This record gives sequence, C-alpha cells and structure tokens, in this order.
Amino acid sequence: MPFLSDTLLMVGMSHQTAPVEVRERFGFTGASCDRLLADTEAFPGEMVILSTCNRTELYTVLPEGSSLASRDVLQVWARFAGVDEALLVPHVVFREGPDVVRHLCRVAAGLESLVLGEPQILGQVSEALNRALAHRRAGATLKALFHTALRTGKRARSETAISRNPASVSSVAVRLVSRVLGGLEGRHVAVVGAGEMARLALKVLKKHTPARLTIVNRDVARAAALAGNLAAAPHVGTACRPLSELDDVLAAADVVISATGAPHLILEARRAEAALARRSGRPIVLIDIALPRDVDPALAGHPLVQLFDIDELQAEVEASLKERQKEVPRVEQIVDEEIARFAAWARQHRISPVIARLRRKAEAIRRQELERALAALPEADDAVREQMYHLSRTLVKKLLHDPTVRLRNGATEHRGQDYAEAVRYLFGLEDSATS
Repeated sequence: MPFLSDTLLMVGMSHQTAPVEVRERFGFTGASCDRLLADTEAFPGEMVILSTCNRTELYTVLPEGSSLASRDVLQVWARFAGVDEALLVPHVVFREGPDVVRHLCRVAAGLESLVLGEPQILGQVSEALNRALAHRRAGATLKALFHTALRTGKRARSETAISRNPASVSSVAVRLVSRVLGGLEGRHVAVVGAGEMARLALKVLKKHTPARLTIVNRDVARAAALAGNLAAAPHVGTACRPLSELDDVLAAADVVISATGAPHLILEARRAEAALARRSGRPIVLIDIALPRDVDPALAGHPLVQLFDIDELQAEVEASLKERQKEVPRVEQIVDEEIARFAAWARQHRISPVIARLRRKAEAIRRQELERALAALPEADDAVREQMYHLSRTLVKKLLHDPTVRLRNGATEHRGQDYAEAVRYLFGLEDSATS
C-alpha cells in the first residue's frame, strides 16, 4: 500500500542517462527555474527543480484524483527547453512514490554523484528547496521529502567517511601540496589555467588560506572572472597574470598547480632554468594535473623542484575512492532509516485530513447544540453561558482524545488507513466535507 494518498513523481536526467552535451542543452539555469516555478499555468501543482551540471530533476506532487501525470511534467520541461519532448524521452527517467524518496535520499548522500560522496550536492538540494519555497511551490509533502533528503546527506557526512578522503584530482593535488609543505599558511600558490580543474583546485585552496593566490591564464579577463566567482578569504591576496608572465610567477611562487587545456607543454625545462635560477635556492613544488601534460617531465631532475604528475595523483584518487566505497553499506543503512522515518511521517500526514474533518464535524455539532441550549435558557447570565461553553468544549476535546491518539498510533503501525476508513464510515465524514 502506498504511504501517500497523493502521487509523488520525479522526471529527470543525469550523468548516468545523458551525455554532457544533452545535460547542458536541457538543464535549467537559476533564471529559467524561477520562470517555470512562477508560471502556475504551465504546471499548477507542487514542484521543486534540482538542476546541477550532472543532473536535472523535476519533483512534483499530484493531488489525489488529478488527471496530470509524468508525461505532463515532461511536456512542461520540453516546452521550457523549446524542443519536442521526443528529444528528451531517450534520456529521462520516471520515478514514482517510494522510489522517488529513495532516489533523492541517495542523491543527497552522494551515492548517485559522478564522484562518490561529493559534498556539493547537499547545498544544491537545499538551494532547490529554498527556490521552490520562495515561489510557494513546495507544499507539506515536498518540504518533508527534501528535509528528509537533507537530513540523510548530513548524517552520511557526519556519521560515515563517505566524503572525508579527497576524491578528485584537484582536491588530491591540494592535499598533497599541503602535506609536502607542512601546510599552506604563509605560502604563495599559483594556479595555471581557468577551466574546471583549475576552478576546483582554487575552491579547495580557499579552505587552506595561503597568503597569496595567483591565477595565470592566456586570457586574463577569464582568470579575473574566475577569481571573482571564487572570491578568496579577505586575508588572502589574489592576483591574475597573463601566461606570458609565467616565468616571473615561477620565480616567486612556492607552489604551481598547472591545469590548462593546452595541447603542448607550457613549461619546458630549458625555459624554466632561468626562472628557477632567480629563486636563490628556494625549492618549489610543481603539480601537473593537465592532460596532456603541461610541465616538462625533465624538470623532475632539477634540485629545486618536486614534480608530481596526474598519474601519481590519480593513484591517490583511486585509493580515496576505495576508502569511500567501504562506507557505502553504512550510508545505505542511513538511507533506509530516513526512508522509514519519511514513511511514518507520510502515514501520519495521510491520516491528518480525517482527524481534521472529524474535529470540524464535532465542533459544528457542539456549536449547534450549545446555541440550541442557550436559546432555551434566555435567563442565563454571562457566567452560566461561559460555563456551558467551557463544558461543551471540554466534552468534545475529551471524547475525541482517545480516537485521535489511536488513529495516529494506527498510522505508525501501518493500520491507519483501515482505522481512517472506519472513522469516515462511523461518523459519516464522507457526507460532511464542508463541515
């Protein structure tokens, strides 16, 4: 038996079902999310849109008896993307009911991420919910679902090591440098490049707070934009320099992390000699995370240079992922616990309308009979009237207390629906929707 009377749906695509060019084409920006959420004519029901570089998922709740279905959600998506829905169909997955709950909890826990356990998704899930709440598109069910997923993700990260070992080349590179140098405080770190690998490296570097960060790129404007998007801590000095000044950077920095997309070496051994000679014997750590390589392997033989390439880093990434993989069974257990917790909430939520209707009917009868009794006692003073009012309220409250408690307990014990049907029949609630 489903634990929700309404229909919970998810229509989405991810790195598991669609290549990057498809995800880019059909994903939502923040602005397009706002447009769809604001357009209640395009889709009138509840909706939360989770859109990242690796997934786009539309979560909806369809009221009981609604004529809408998953295909309607897909049509809305296609219309906003300006394409025929047939182009989306090969890449989307449809989920319903408990399957949606499990999926979102796994997403928030990092089990569905391209990099197992990556922590960024948790903030993206929270942002998706907040955006929907701002547009008043997340009702009780979606709020409970997303809060369950967020709690799952937080527990996964605090109770297991699913996210503790760095599992990207960029994060491993920064950890390696910090280990080699005994920390990055007071150091000058340069990042060469302005692509995704460089961006991730800078993001991790922010947490280590070196004294200076320099971004080197052929297009200085692009480097400046990256610096602006990833503004360092106020006490970290950040500079942007063109690739033509790489020699000067090489002469000054303590660490150079190179992550360009160049098809050739950007730092040849012969060219680097003069810059290294200006270092007055100070050693330097070179980290080459580019593919193809940026740094001449011959520099590994220079007495001032410690050079690490992507193969060495990739081995550490794979070791970290193996450590994360060991945590999966415990994370799955947390997911199961939170699904059970959501199911208990959903059963309670399903019984709540029956309890509310029962109370409304009892209140209507109380008022009707109190008015009739008071009309028969025109001589009653205010004190007597107040006492009769209090007596009628107390009687109704006490009479409904045990049935209400047992209905709620029955919901927790999976008997709530049977009890609810009995209450509807015994108290004639089906005929008193307006009571």
